[in-house]
Amino acid sequence: MTFYSYEYLVEQNSTPNFLFIAVTFALALALLVTGFLYFRNRNDNKYRDLLLIFVLGTVLFIGINYNNYEKQLDVSNKTNQTLTLMRSIAKEKKVSVKKLYSNSASPTEGMLIKNGEKFYRVSFDTNQSSYTLTNSNLVDSSNVTLKK
Repeated sequence: MTFYSYEYLVEQNSTPNFLFIAVTFALALALLVTGFLYFRNRNDNKYRDLLLIFVLGTVLFIGINYNNYEKQLDVSNKTNQTLTLMRSIAKEKKVSVKKLYSNSASPTEGMLIKNGEKFYRVSFDTNQSSYTLTNSNLVDSSNVTLKK
């Protein structure tokens, strides 16, 4: 069973998609160059065709990746909820958030929180506005891996 530290979740939540940014930047640069060449040589149809190809490629690329962007936002929001839960538990148990580990990046019913050698099961109410911690024991605690 894998447990994630508070710092690990923060780091995973703040990592931007560099590939998306790089490809978008390259397409924007290509659009600028071909647009400049087209407006400079209006009689040459190859620059117009090239500009149209880059415009359509950019629209297609952004359209395809918009769905991925929305999924990334959803994962980010759920991770933020888990981080808020971990801060609340740290305050309740009077420990540092650096000592807490979660077995899930999103707040789910029955998720486990590790505090030192103790494990807690988290139960939420119907709208996840409050939680209950219950002491829990693992069947095989030698199978625990921590991602810091």
